[in-house]
Amino acid sequence: MARFGAYSEFGKLREVVVGSAQDLHLPPFGKDLSHYNDDLRKALVDNGNKPLDVSAAFPDLHKRTVEQIENVAATYKDAGIKVHRPRAFTHEERIHLGVLQEGWSQLYPADPVFVIGKHYMEISIRRAYRRKEAFPLREVVLPIVNADAEAHYVAMPQSAPWTPSGEGPGPFLEGGDLLINGQDVFVGQGELCSDQAGLDWLKRYLERWDYKVHPVPINGPILHALGIMCLLREGLLMAHMPALVEGLPEPLKNWDVIEITEDEMKGHATVGVSLDQQRYMIDPRFGRIMDLLHKHGIEPVPTQCDAIGYWGGAIRCITLPLARDPA
Repeated sequence: MARFGAYSEFGKLREVVVGSAQDLHLPPFGKDLSHYNDDLRKALVDNGNKPLDVSAAFPDLHKRTVEQIENVAATYKDAGIKVHRPRAFTHEERIHLGVLQEGWSQLYPADPVFVIGKHYMEISIRRAYRRKEAFPLREVVLPIVNADAEAHYVAMPQSAPWTPSGEGPGPFLEGGDLLINGQDVFVGQGELCSDQAGLDWLKRYLERWDYKVHPVPINGPILHALGIMCLLREGLLMAHMPALVEGLPEPLKNWDVIEITEDEMKGHATVGVSLDQQRYMIDPRFGRIMDLLHKHGIEPVPTQCDAIGYWGGAIRCITLPLARDPA
């Protein structure tokens, strides 16, 4: 059994939770969903003040999403990585926090919880309908945490109830904003993702273990730091530089950068997953980037995820690493 803990973005991956598109119901449209594509936004608006049953509204696309998720899980298993899947929501969980934002999803488990080192964290996502995802994930992860005497389990203070959802004082901290490189943790901050209060909580919690937390301000309505950049191996990253308000944070300033276009960023090119320092899972439509990865000694692992990406995320979002080696 792999030892619990995640220490980088590119050490050897050994154990994960993979999300599910079953019973996916998206909430009525609001500002906190403004990262969605135009067609999906229109469908949510046209559906009125009730959750949208994705399998009924987009049957073919939903079917492809399920197939692509299963293919990602199979890729992990073929690579010798242990894969867990969350159980379905109970009725009580589905309606939890519905007064703030109706809907439910288990598509992207790497947002409402996260693992940094030996620390399993239930964090606080802006979109209220997604906060309930922590409950099924507990049943997967806590037995693993409890079996490891060195592991820690913490739940951060939850966001203040607020209408409209996604606004108010927070605190907000989202897994899609967190990138790890040893004792350095990089945290995206923007109008749709983590805020200063969330970063402050994380810094206070982690500093006793000698972690350094670095803010990464995001330019405009972009969801998550991982949507802008990813760390491929020590000294090499991929990023859409115009989306970084202050450029790269200090510990990354001397790294080589594979620069991507705005269209490649919007297609989630940086939201792949490194199986290790030599292999990176990426959608095959990014041929230019795959060529550049080859030139830098990294093998692209073609993994179709365009349907997964339709809902606002990609391979990394459906993947919660539970065990990843230090780089």
